[in-house]
Amino acid sequence: MDGRRVICIEFNELCPRLLESWMAEGKLPNFKRFYDASQVLTGLADVTDEKFLEPWIQWYSLHTGLSYDQHGVFHLTDGPAAGHTDIWHALLDAGLTVGNCAGMNAGAFAKPGSFYLPDPWCSTEPPYPPELAAYQRVVVTKVQENSNSGTTLSRKDYANFVSFLVRNGLRSTTVLAVVEQLMAERRGPNGWKRAALLDRLQLDVFLSYWKRMTPDFSSFFINSTAHFQHAYFHLLEPGAFNLPADELHDPVHQDAVAFGYQQMDRILGDFMALEQQGVMLMLSTALSQQPNEDAGRRYYRPRDASALLTRLGIDATTLLPVMAQQYSAAFADAASTEAARAALQQVTLNGHSVFGFDDAPANTLFFGPGMGGDIAADAQVDLGNGTTAPFFDLFYRVPHMKTGIHHPDSALWIKTGTHHVHPGHTSILNIYPTLMEYYGVTATPGDGKVRTGHSIAGQVGMGRYARALTPA
Repeated sequence: MDGRRVICIEFNELCPRLLESWMAEGKLPNFKRFYDASQVLTGLADVTDEKFLEPWIQWYSLHTGLSYDQHGVFHLTDGPAAGHTDIWHALLDAGLTVGNCAGMNAGAFAKPGSFYLPDPWCSTEPPYPPELAAYQRVVVTKVQENSNSGTTLSRKDYANFVSFLVRNGLRSTTVLAVVEQLMAERRGPNGWKRAALLDRLQLDVFLSYWKRMTPDFSSFFINSTAHFQHAYFHLLEPGAFNLPADELHDPVHQDAVAFGYQQMDRILGDFMALEQQGVMLMLSTALSQQPNEDAGRRYYRPRDASALLTRLGIDATTLLPVMAQQYSAAFADAASTEAARAALQQVTLNGHSVFGFDDAPANTLFFGPGMGGDIAADAQVDLGNGTTAPFFDLFYRVPHMKTGIHHPDSALWIKTGTHHVHPGHTSILNIYPTLMEYYGVTATPGDGKVRTGHSIAGQVGMGRYARALTPA
C-alpha cells in the first residue's frame, strides 16, 4: 500500500486474547473489521525481566528502536531528558511532518505543520502549538489527581479549556456523551467512567489537528483501559485470584474492562473513517496484561505531597507525580537531595519507614509510600522531627488493588487491506526500522546508537511512502 500517511493508534496494554475473545462474540465490531483487513502480528517486549515491563519503558523502546539495555530509561519523565532519537524526531530530521498526541515518555518538538501534546505525566514538556497548553493544563491536573506540586485549577483554567475545545474539534457526539455521563452519575456511582470521556475529548483534539495539518506520520495514545485492567482484572477472571469473596463482588465495576474495550472499539471506528483521506492505520499496544496472582496489596498516596514535604522541611525545586503512589522530586544539589532522603527515611509507622525509594538520576529522588497492607484507622505517623500526625490526615488509600500485571505480548496490527496472521512474535524494536524503511529514511540517528531491530515492511506488504500526496 504505497503512498499513504501513517497513523499509529496506541491503545495501551490491550490484551490480544481478550480482543480475540470479544471479537468472536461480536462485542468489538470495529476491531473485527480492522483485524480482517490487517497484517496481524504479536509484538514482544524487548526484555524478559518483569521489573522492566512497564509502559513508560516499553513505549520508549518501541518509539526509539532501542532496547532497555541501550537506552536505560526507567521512569516516567526520564524519556524527554534522555536525548535518544525517536520516530517523530527522525522523521522531522528527514523533512517530514509529524503529530504526537500523548505518546508516553516522549520529548517535545516544535515545527510548523506538526503538533505535539505531551503525555499527562511529562508535564514539564511544552506542547506545540502553544495553544495546546490550555488543554494540557487541565488534563495533567485531572490525571495526576491534583497532586502536582501545588497545581490547582481556577475557573479561568476551565473556561480556557472549554474555549479551546470548542475552537478545536469538540464534536456534538462528545458533548452528548458528557451530558449522559453527568446524568448517569446522578443515578449511581458511575464516576469511574469519566476516564473514557477524556479519551473522547483527546480524540476530538487529535482529529482537529490532524485534519488541519495532515502530517506524514502521527500517533495517538490513550491509557484508560489499561487502568481498568490493572484495577478490575479480578472481576473479569475471578477464578485466577485467591481473594476473599467480598473482593470479588463489585457490581459497580463488574464489566469495567469490557466497557473499556468497547470504548476503544468506538474510537477505532473514528480512525477507520480517515482511510478515505489517505491514511494507513497501525494498531499497537506495546504490552498487555495478565492476572496478578499476588493481588491484595494496598496502595497509599499523600493527600498533598507538596504540603507534606514542606512540613518535613524539604525544599524541592520540582515535585511531579509519576505513577500510582510514586513521586519525582528534584533538588538544587547533592547535599539537598541527601538531606531530603534522610528526612523522608525518618518518617515511620509502627517503627517501619513509610517511604521507599527507587533508583533516580543525580539530584533527584523517586519516592513513595511503601506500605502494602491494611492500616488501622487511628494509626499515627512519626514524622521524625519530634511530631506525630494521624496517618489518614496525611495519606489516603488508593481505592483499588492492582490485580492486572504486565505481560510481554502485545497486539500489532497493520491495516494494509489484506489479512494474514503471522505466526510467532515480532519484537517491538522492529517498529522503528519498519517505519524508517517505509518513509525512506536512511540517515543514522543523531544519538549514534545502533538499532538492533529489523524492518518488516516487506513482510507485511506496507510498500513505500510517496511524499507527493493529493491533498485530503
